[in-house]
Amino acid sequence: MKKLFAVVLVLVASKLSAAAPLPFPQADSDLPPDPAAQYGVLPNGLRYVIRPNHEPKDRASLRLLVLSGSLEESENQRGLAHFLEHMAFNGSTHYAPGTLVEFFQRMGMNFGGDTNAYTSYDHTAYQIELPNTKPDTVAQGLQVFADFAGGLLLTPAMITKERPIILSEKRTRDSVEYREFVASFEFLLGDALFPRREPIGLTPVIDQAQRDRFVSLYDDWYRPERMVVIVVGDIDPAAVQRQIVAAFGAVADRAPAPPPPDYGHVTIALGLRTAYHAEPEAPATDVSIDVMAPYSYQPDTSALRLRHLTRDLAVAMLNRRLEILSKKEGAPFIRGNASVQENFNFFRDAGIDLTCPPAQWQAALAAGEQELRRALQFGFTASELREAVANTRNALQQAAARASTRRSPALVGEIIESLVDRTVFTSPAEDLALYGPALDRASPEECANALRVLFSPPGRYVMVAGNAHLEGDAQAAIATAYEAAHAVAIKPPETLSSEAFAYTDFGPPGRIVERTYVPDLDLTLVRFANGVRVNLKKTPFEANQIRLGVRVGAGQLVEPASEPGLAFFSDLTFGPGGLGRHSEDDLARILAGRNVGVEFEVGGDALTFGGKTTREDLLLECQLLAAHLSDPGYRPESLRVATKNIDEIYNELAHTPEGPLQAEVPRLLANGDPRFGLPSRAAAQSRTLDEEKAWLAPQLGSGPIEIGIVGDLDPEATLTALARTVGALPPRQPKPAYGTERVVHFPAQPFAKDYAVPTAIPKTTVALYWPTTDGMEIHVARRLNVLANVLSDRLRVKIREQLGGAYDPAAASDASDAYPGYGMLLAEVTVDPTRAQEIANAIVAVAADLQANGVTADELARAKLPILTSLRESVRTNPYWLGAVLSRCQEFPQRLDWARTRTSDITAITEADLDALAKAYLAPNRVFRVIVSPAKAAAEGEKPGP
Repeated sequence: MKKLFAVVLVLVASKLSAAAPLPFPQADSDLPPDPAAQYGVLPNGLRYVIRPNHEPKDRASLRLLVLSGSLEESENQRGLAHFLEHMAFNGSTHYAPGTLVEFFQRMGMNFGGDTNAYTSYDHTAYQIELPNTKPDTVAQGLQVFADFAGGLLLTPAMITKERPIILSEKRTRDSVEYREFVASFEFLLGDALFPRREPIGLTPVIDQAQRDRFVSLYDDWYRPERMVVIVVGDIDPAAVQRQIVAAFGAVADRAPAPPPPDYGHVTIALGLRTAYHAEPEAPATDVSIDVMAPYSYQPDTSALRLRHLTRDLAVAMLNRRLEILSKKEGAPFIRGNASVQENFNFFRDAGIDLTCPPAQWQAALAAGEQELRRALQFGFTASELREAVANTRNALQQAAARASTRRSPALVGEIIESLVDRTVFTSPAEDLALYGPALDRASPEECANALRVLFSPPGRYVMVAGNAHLEGDAQAAIATAYEAAHAVAIKPPETLSSEAFAYTDFGPPGRIVERTYVPDLDLTLVRFANGVRVNLKKTPFEANQIRLGVRVGAGQLVEPASEPGLAFFSDLTFGPGGLGRHSEDDLARILAGRNVGVEFEVGGDALTFGGKTTREDLLLECQLLAAHLSDPGYRPESLRVATKNIDEIYNELAHTPEGPLQAEVPRLLANGDPRFGLPSRAAAQSRTLDEEKAWLAPQLGSGPIEIGIVGDLDPEATLTALARTVGALPPRQPKPAYGTERVVHFPAQPFAKDYAVPTAIPKTTVALYWPTTDGMEIHVARRLNVLANVLSDRLRVKIREQLGGAYDPAAASDASDAYPGYGMLLAEVTVDPTRAQEIANAIVAVAADLQANGVTADELARAKLPILTSLRESVRTNPYWLGAVLSRCQEFPQRLDWARTRTSDITAITEADLDALAKAYLAPNRVFRVIVSPAKAAAEGEKPGP
């Protein structure tokens, strides 16, 4: 279940003194903190961290970290820490109730994207991504946080307004996976406080708690000594330090410090403890074997990190074994994962988790027990360690090489983690200096011993959860299966042989026949004699990294109607199919420690490949790409993996609202075109590798190729590498127009469809679609995006704030760049099943009002300004240049002009522009309606809304 921990849990500081702030982690350590970070403490005990950073340029990431979360709640406050986080946006000393979101928008920030917050067990974090770093802007951001720290109004009216929104969020987050996590937490930590302090809380508390309980929680735990202000960005540290003093110096305690909560205790299993949690709607079954142990805070030192390094290498080697085993003929599990975690400075959990088909839970349990025991008994081989060391060393080296262009949101996240977990925020260079020599010394026996220490306690927690049906005494059945597995003798691991990469010679290098430099965009367009087209741009935005994007053939445009789901099947099998001379696992060994990789996907009008590399590994990356184009493997293990994945995918779709929305609705909106949506389970399972090869081979062998490449590259060396690889491939055919294949249209009349899915999760999804047009007329497409922003904001006000009907209503424009005339505005919300029709009607009414009365000047400004902020940032990112421009600017030359005009065009958008589009597209009689509800609610009939 630890994969769920990674989603739900955040590492926590040990029980804090309520009287004084904790020292920064480096105070108890021999590790030097990142020298660029500046640390300080105000007289009131509030701490701050300032770290200058230049990407994204002219922006700053602000965080207010409160070292208090759901663990600090009393029984009658369960859920109020999270509720309090919401209330911070609902009125404070300087920001009247109901004004803060619009205030952020007028500054050029998106609500939810640039401004957000979250609550965990042990801390709460508030987030602001400033649109610029002007002194006034920084001061405004800090003023908002200062209000959060000590100036919340917590008015009864706003508490009442927010209750249904919190309950909507609780409903939205409810899922089979979440319920499995709760059950596993209770099993593993039943004698501790954590299972009884889920941050989302209890419905009766959320629904009934009065203001006094909020004020008590706020005054008790939002104390300056429990707060840290973090600013990372393109700023002047001295100026920001003065602004922090000015904004937070007056924040004071408002109540005596309460005692820290009692976390309870961790129960060490002395024998075998078993548990079964049935979730019939789960897509698969999860089997876990865990060793639990108490853990208390240890200073983060060099010695501790080096001890953890050996265990991390051991876990990496065990995970590689599980990965290889999962692809074997007859493997009883879909995927496996071993992990070791110290959570909350309170417990250590070491274990192994396997996901399997329900009928194979015993065999999966046996596989997990025996692979873990094999590692503990026989250890690891030298070849396994070489691979793990190579990958670990490379990750450290690349982190150090790329440190100068790290992005501020990622850096501020690392600082928060370090403060919460009380670890030193070290620089990548320091990490490499510490770990590099230790990697040289690492031995298989040392790693095995580290693993043995973790699993030395004699007891085991064994749990089976999910869609497996265990009759009778389930706990006894699990114990019997585990003991039977443990009784089986095991053999030492096989020693895997290494080999050289087989794809280094593709024939004489290709010749460049056309080369054009585009000076205003600083990019180069190239065509090789074999027809391969290349577009490259050197940038400083990501140090020591190069990105590639490749488009080949026509993709799903030419998916055979007689073989539905072939694109879906190919997505699942092409990568795992490896190459003709190397399996996927062979490649993992051969390429260990190298910065190469190829990701494949069937796109709407092309097969796509993507990859990241460095200057040193660029030739190898190009060789790997050329190998996938010229000799894909279509190996049988890919079919074995896909078969299990298909079952898991369709099991999930059968019990969630996303099922019809992903599988059937896209096809209905495309008037039955089989290329849209997903095929039936039977059709997906009937596809074969021979069909895939017959469909892909002509596209890969002679289809048009266009390559975008961007980053920290040497243009001439890049073209040389490409000439020796893709430039040497057989000639490429020009891309046909595919006029017939590009014809897609909506049904002649809008439909309203209700789906009932068999689920006990009490939530309904409402999805509405208004046909528009394609994205090839960029001026229209941009205006549709802005119109979608306006609609989305109106839905926030009406559906969330006024009706309390949904946590996160949203609208978007989806304009096709493959099918002329095909596009849509869409809105989707998750709601209480009893209010589905009411909310659907309300959304249609909001759109109809926009259609009838148009947008206001203020709405237009609040929709445009965040977009302009994102445009200024994205122009300094390689993903923008690769995805929007370089990957296809010879097939679609207009994309060059799109890059030139996007800021000026967005700036020029008027109210009249949006009014015309709303008038044309948002009429109530044009909307397609889909409501997906739990079967029980649908059978009983959804109650009409008020």
